[in-house]
Amino acid sequence: MAPASSPVTALLLIDVQEGFREPPFTGWSTPDFEANVTRLLAAFRAAGENAHVIHVHHHSRTEASTLHPSRPGVRVSAYAAPRPGEVVRTKDVNSALVGTGVEQLIRDLGVERLVIAGLTTGHCVSTTARMASNLRVVDHPHGGVAAGHDARGEIVVVSDATAMYDHEYEGEHIRGDTLHRLHLATLHGEFCVVRNTEEVVGLLSKGAP
Repeated sequence: MAPASSPVTALLLIDVQEGFREPPFTGWSTPDFEANVTRLLAAFRAAGENAHVIHVHHHSRTEASTLHPSRPGVRVSAYAAPRPGEVVRTKDVNSALVGTGVEQLIRDLGVERLVIAGLTTGHCVSTTARMASNLRVVDHPHGGVAAGHDARGEIVVVSDATAMYDHEYEGEHIRGDTLHRLHLATLHGEFCVVRNTEEVVGLLSKGAP
């Protein structure tokens, strides 16, 4: 069980679905992504009443998308399957906070540390982290917006439990791992703090504020 003083923490797990195994999603970063998501889920599930798991899955409006509700790729990957009692929401835009009720849920739970993981770093993860920061769904100091008071909360993006795939832009092939690192670099410090799975699990076990 987590220590009594542990902050209320939520894992927001985004779009871990089978459609991302299909083209055009190739050249992925983060080879240990599946193992790290599995570890995060296990840690949150074992951490006690102050730890929550929220799943958000993408249901595309585009029929050709591998994540359209009519396509097999919309299925949640087995290792990230929700358990009874965990919150499950669907979205049809990039942000997990739009049209899902997740923003209000985070506020109602009194979340102090929001941990974001899932797919993809440059799309739904990044959009959600930026919106969560700007909307101040937790009272955080990132980007200096808490000047004048002691903001004790934080938004965390998990570097090795998020991933990005290869892209083509203006005739250039850009590797997924390059894009992954670039997106994390633009998020860290301004919108969130970037931590790895080991660090997040350690925070859960210690109940660090």
